[in-house]
Amino acid sequence: MNNKILWGALLVIIITTIGTYIYNQNKQDNLVEERNDAINQEVQRPEITLNAKHQFKNGKHIFVGQVELPTPCHIVIPSVQKNQNETIINIDTKSDAEVCAQVITNKEFRVTFDGTAEENIIAKLNGELVNLNLFEIDADQNIDEVDIFNKG
Repeated sequence: MNNKILWGALLVIIITTIGTYIYNQNKQDNLVEERNDAINQEVQRPEITLNAKHQFKNGKHIFVGQVELPTPCHIVIPSVQKNQNETIINIDTKSDAEVCAQVITNKEFRVTFDGTAEENIIAKLNGELVNLNLFEIDADQNIDEVDIFNKG
C-alpha cells in the first residue's frame, strides 16, 4: 500500500512539474510575441504628425489643419479616397514656381466629405502615411472660430 501511495505522489509531482513547465513556456512565448509586436509598431509608426481640427456635423466630416511646407510657393492639394475599410485624406503638395525663397511656411488644408461617425479615417502627406492628431470640435461650434495651440 505504501508503494502505491509513493508512486501516486511521484506521478502527481511529475505531472505538476510538466504542466508548470508548459505553462511557463507558453507565457514566455507570449511575452516574446508581445515584445516583437511592440517593436514592429514602433518601427512602422509614421514620423510626421499632422494636427487638425475635426468636426462631425449633419453626416459630414470636416477636417481643418495646417501642413508645413518648404517654401511659400508650395500649394496644398487635399483630396479624399474612400475604400471599403477606410477613408484616406490625401494631402499633396507641389511648388507652383521655378524659383522661390526657401522659407518654411505653414499652409491650411480643409477637407469635407459625407460619412458615418464610426468611419476609420487615416491621412497621407504626399503619399506617405502620417499620424493624424485630431482636436474634436463639437457640432454646435463653428470650426473656423476654434483655435488650437500646439507647443513646438
